[in-house]
Amino acid sequence: MGGDGDGDAMVTIAIVVSRVEALVLISVLEAEGILVFAGAIHHASVEVISLGLGGHRLWVPASQWREASAILRETGADRDWQFSWGLQRAVLRFLALWMGVYAAVVAWGVAAGAASLWAMVGIPLSALTVPVNPQGRGDFYLARDAG
Repeated sequence: MGGDGDGDAMVTIAIVVSRVEALVLISVLEAEGILVFAGAIHHASVEVISLGLGGHRLWVPASQWREASAILRETGADRDWQFSWGLQRAVLRFLALWMGVYAAVVAWGVAAGAASLWAMVGIPLSALTVPVNPQGRGDFYLARDAG
């Protein structure tokens, strides 16, 4: 189903890491009348499984690829990506709180005789159970800039 009804093939315009970024890009393109199909969009952004499955892929009809490329270029989506240090600090604070609470519960269990000292070994490993939104720059397959 293409823009002009000729059965356009769908072409990949972007593969992004974050589900939130994918949803924003979809909204921007759809607001401009671009048909967008998104793959793996139902995988939550806190699940690294989306990376294992190839990220969140966005496809547009071949007939709308140049227009969609221009729109994404206007938004700055293809520019250099910067790591979010604020997000990193927030995650580290949360991990410190998580490990503190876990350590307190395990220490109480050891003191009460309900847990062994080996349970203390699991405290640092408990940090691996905290879901974190993966960060990274997406791959954009935009048409060459006409200008």
